[in-house]
Amino acid sequence: MGNRIMTDTISKVAARRQGIAELVNRQGYASIDFLSDKYRVSTQTIRRDILALSEEKLVTRLHGGAGSVSTLVNISYDVRRISMLEEKRALAAAAVELIRPSQSLFISGGSTMEIVAKELSHKKNLCVITNNIHAAFHLYSKSEIELLMPCGRVRHHNGGIIGPAAIEFVDNFQVDFLMMGIGAITPEGLLLDYDYEEAMLMSRMMQNARDIILVTDTTKFEKSALAQVGHLHEVSFLVTDQKPSAIACEMMTEHNVSLVIPE
Repeated sequence: MGNRIMTDTISKVAARRQGIAELVNRQGYASIDFLSDKYRVSTQTIRRDILALSEEKLVTRLHGGAGSVSTLVNISYDVRRISMLEEKRALAAAAVELIRPSQSLFISGGSTMEIVAKELSHKKNLCVITNNIHAAFHLYSKSEIELLMPCGRVRHHNGGIIGPAAIEFVDNFQVDFLMMGIGAITPEGLLLDYDYEEAMLMSRMMQNARDIILVTDTTKFEKSALAQVGHLHEVSFLVTDQKPSAIACEMMTEHNVSLVIPE
C-alpha cells in the first residue's frame, strides 16, 4: 500500500511539472501565484517545481515565476517591464550614478532600459541617443536633455526602432557611454539577444561608445538567445544584482570590467 501511494504521488508531481513546462513554454511566462492557483498546491511547491524544471532546462527560472527556454522568442515586454521591478529600479539607480552632466550616451532597447531612462530624466545637460520608444517617453519633455532618435522600423512588441537606417544613424556618433541591457549571457561571456536586427544595432552602439555599461540581473547568465551582440570582456561596467559565477568574475578581472552591485 505504501509503495503504491508513493508511486501515485511521484506520478502526480511528474504530471504537474510536465503541465507547468508545457504551459510556460506555450505562454512565455507564468507567475508562481497563477501556477499555485491552477494546480491547487502551495507556492513553495511551485517554487520547487520550477527549480527542478529549470535544472532540466525545461523552463527558465525568473523572479516571481518561470519563463520559456526558447532562444528565438523573448518573454513579452509587458511581462518583462513588471518582472523583478524593484531589483531593476535598484540596478537603474546604480547605473545612472556613473553618468555625469555634459556627457553623451546611447540607450539600447529593453524593459530595464526604460527604467534607466526614467532615472536619467532627473539628470541635466545630457545628450541621449536611443532607439527605445519607451525610454524616449521619459526623456522627451526634459529641456535639460537633448534627445535624438533614429528612423527605421518599429518593433510592435517592444517599441524598439531597428533596420539599416537606424544603424546608419548610430554610425554618425561617438558617445561617452552605451547603457545597455541584454537577452542572455553564455558561460563563455557571449552577449546574446533574441532578434538579430536589434543585436546588429546594439553591436554597432558598442563599437561607437567609449565605455559600455551593461545593466542586467544574474538570471540572464542562465538564459540563451539566438543572435550575438558582443562579449562580456568589451564591457566597462557590469551592473547586476549579485556576484556572477567564478568563471565570469575571473574573466571580468582579466579584462578590467568593473562590477557594480547595488547595496
